[in-house]
Amino acid sequence: MEPARHPADAIVVLGGALGADGRLPRWVEARVERAVEAHRAGVAPRIIFSGRCGLMAPADPAVSEAAAMAAAARTMGLAEDAILLEEQSRDTLGNAYFVRRDFLDPNGWRRVRVVTSDFHLSRAAWVFRKVLGRGYDFAFASAFSGFEPGEMIARAVEECRILVFLNEWLDTVLDGDEPSLDALMRHHHPGYAAAPLLSASQMERRLEEIARINRLEGRADWAAHGR
Repeated sequence: MEPARHPADAIVVLGGALGADGRLPRWVEARVERAVEAHRAGVAPRIIFSGRCGLMAPADPAVSEAAAMAAAARTMGLAEDAILLEEQSRDTLGNAYFVRRDFLDPNGWRRVRVVTSDFHLSRAAWVFRKVLGRGYDFAFASAFSGFEPGEMIARAVEECRILVFLNEWLDTVLDGDEPSLDALMRHHHPGYAAAPLLSASQMERRLEEIARINRLEGRADWAAHGR
């Protein structure tokens, strides 16, 4: 059990895509910086860097997102004994699931602080609430992405369509329902199941369909109210 002076047991940093050269983009570096600052402020005694690679990326990257973030944290002065790596996840659902399964549950850690980018905050909070349920004390800190307005709008649209998909896909899963989440990850999820019932291409097609429906609804709304 960690000293009471720590408000949390662990800080969790969510990974993002790596550049072609294996380096972190600036907006992911900002997540690492925010987490290291929180660690220095005494928020938690350790940081879990979470992420293998993107869902559509090759499954065996030369360096994982988690390892790349940890390397950046070391250059910021983070001690080795404060670093933990979660290197299986390929999406936000995986971040929450594997952090809970491999670190939180085995160690009895129930207080976590999650760091991600400003544009990703709402979806990440929804996913962690779905995976962790009420048995955990968790909160979020956003890192400034630095995106221009146009990019922020594009990111917001992308986040919305993914969240619509997740609401459909996990509609029958109650918050914190570990058996249902275990079954989904083992048998359905294309990022983790050996023979998934839902393929990555099927997932992508549904996301494209959601985007198309949203565009049509937006045009209909403009036609009805934009005169």
